[in-house]
Amino acid sequence: MSGRFTPRSRRETRATVLESLLRTGGAFRPSIARETNLTGASISRILTELRKENIIQETRRPAPYVGGPTALVTLSKDVAVAGIELSNSRLSFGVGDLDGTLDYVERMPASSQLSQDEFEILFRQSAANMRDWTRGRDVTIRQAAVSIPGYGRGTGNPIFAWDMARLTAFLEETLHGIPVSVTNSVVAQAAFHRYSISTAYPVADDHLFLFVGHGVAGVIVDETAPIDAFMAFELGHMVIQREGLPCRCGHKGCVEAYTSLRAISKILGIADSEILRRGDAFIEMLNLDGAMRAALRERLFLLGLGLGNALNLHPLSSVVVSGWPSLMPEADRRSILDGLNESLLGGYDENRLHLSFIAPSIGNDPRAALYYAAYCFVRGGGLDTRAETPAALQEIA
Repeated sequence: MSGRFTPRSRRETRATVLESLLRTGGAFRPSIARETNLTGASISRILTELRKENIIQETRRPAPYVGGPTALVTLSKDVAVAGIELSNSRLSFGVGDLDGTLDYVERMPASSQLSQDEFEILFRQSAANMRDWTRGRDVTIRQAAVSIPGYGRGTGNPIFAWDMARLTAFLEETLHGIPVSVTNSVVAQAAFHRYSISTAYPVADDHLFLFVGHGVAGVIVDETAPIDAFMAFELGHMVIQREGLPCRCGHKGCVEAYTSLRAISKILGIADSEILRRGDAFIEMLNLDGAMRAALRERLFLLGLGLGNALNLHPLSSVVVSGWPSLMPEADRRSILDGLNESLLGGYDENRLHLSFIAPSIGNDPRAALYYAAYCFVRGGGLDTRAETPAALQEIA
């Protein structure tokens, strides 16, 4: 959104400034003006308003050049958001600030075949625990985000066959008083990697973001569109082997059945829960013999096969992969290219398709949902849009 259009309403002007700060982690006023296409006078008015509301803060830093500004603008650490994820066979609740720091985390075991009734029981218990924690510390949650695998398909969720209208009503009732947004798990992952300043994102143009974890899902990232407009798709449930391995969706031979963390844990001889405990270092901590490495390369080949088929339907020039394949040595990752070469129209050509890998942050749920909550907060301009009137929304900053 930043730098792409000139905002008009009060909410839009606040949002474009706040998203710029979320992307960069902090900036001086002239840089914010350039990034957002706003005048210096508008930036001054907006920052004064946001500072009074304790949404941003300014700290003195050495000037970036002689005679330059010395006040660095950053998002306030006093704004609390909540991230909630159903992933990795557990339901995770977290409370933190806008830069992704988690101050509270609770993780409850959750079956991969969780029913809606079971989900609601777990959710109520964890939500009550979170409220007790926030009340004891006088913390007010300004925005919550819930990420669920498979969420957002018009034809229903292929992973959790729940009543979506019932889910929405339940979340609003249980999180009463807190603005809440629900999204697909891969969209939350895209938000995490897009806004986390801990690692550099490898591409700046439109691309496919592919996440390989307990599920295998993708999202087409349109850099001119907000994240909440991204459309996720479940590449993991593309059948690549007739009468193959059983998948949690009820079919056989799906990409997920061969390439998810749960699938490769059987090759490695360790439980997927142990992979989560070890985190991103789990590959380095294993002594992979020749047979294991060959089996993993075969699974990477199948991932490339599914990815190539997806790109045949929606051609893109860049793909960013996050997940356990990102942790494999480059020589092993070439198996993905072999799969692409066999399935992609015209074969794989590095001049037509750029493939990048980024660290997955395994086992750090609900950090992705927390970043999505931070995104939703700044996207709304730091305002509770439920209470806004149409006149307020159209006020020119």
